[in-house]
Amino acid sequence: MVITNAAKERLRAGKPIFGVGLTFPSPATVELCAYAGFDFVRIDCEHGPMDPVAAEQMVRAAEASGITPFARTPTNAFHEVLRLLDAGVLGVLVPHIESRAEAEAAAKAMRYYPEGERGMAGSRWARYGSLGPLPELIKQANAAVLLMTLIESAKGVENLEEIVSVPGVDVVWIGHNDLSQSLGVPAQVQLPIVQEHIDRIIKIARAANKPVAMLTNDADGAKKLLDRGVQIVEFGATQLFMNAGRWILGQLGR
Repeated sequence: MVITNAAKERLRAGKPIFGVGLTFPSPATVELCAYAGFDFVRIDCEHGPMDPVAAEQMVRAAEASGITPFARTPTNAFHEVLRLLDAGVLGVLVPHIESRAEAEAAAKAMRYYPEGERGMAGSRWARYGSLGPLPELIKQANAAVLLMTLIESAKGVENLEEIVSVPGVDVVWIGHNDLSQSLGVPAQVQLPIVQEHIDRIIKIARAANKPVAMLTNDADGAKKLLDRGVQIVEFGATQLFMNAGRWILGQLGR
C-alpha cells in the first residue's frame, strides 16, 4: 500500500479543491462531507473542542469514506503537529505564522529526515507498522503531507516572502478575520485595507507557486475566490447547515 493524498494530487494537477471545516467532533459529519463530494475535511483543534482521541476518530471516518483529512493544530508546537500526523492527518494547518523562523519550526515538525525532524514511530499513520518497511513509508509520508501556514496578521503579511521561501511550506492559508483584527478593523473584512492585504498575500504566494486557501460561506463567495487565484476553498460546516436550513424554510415561507 502506498500513502497518498488525493487532495494534494488534485492541486498538483492544477485543479481547485473544496472542503469543509469542522469545529465540533463528529465522525458522521466527516462521512457526510465525503459522500457529498468534498475533497477534504479540516478538523479544527484550535477553535473546536477536539481532543486527540476525537480527532483520531474523525480521521478514521475520513479514511473509511474516502475524503482527505486535514487538521488545524492549536499551536505551532512540535508535539501538537506530531500527534495529528501520527493519527493519520495528511495536512496540518499551523496557526499564527508570522516569521521565517516560525515557518521553519513548523516545517521541521511536519516531515522526517532529511526534510525535517518529525518524531519517528510506526504508529497509526503507518497502520501500526503493517504497511511495509519504515524507511520506504517515511519517504511516502514526506511526499504525501501538506504543511499549510496560516497567515492571519499584518506581521505575517509583512514577512510572507520569507515565509514562503522556507522549504516544506506547501500552502498559504489566509485567516481573513484575524487579519482584520490585526489591522485594527475587527470583523470588517470588506474594508479596502483588509482586501489589499489579502490581494498581497495571494500575489506573493502565487509568485512562489504556493496554493492559496481561504474560507467562504457560499458558492458565490467560492467563485469570487477562485477568480482571485485562490485554489483551496473551505466552507464551515455550521454555515453550510444554516444556509441549507434557511433556504428550505424560506421556500416554505418561514
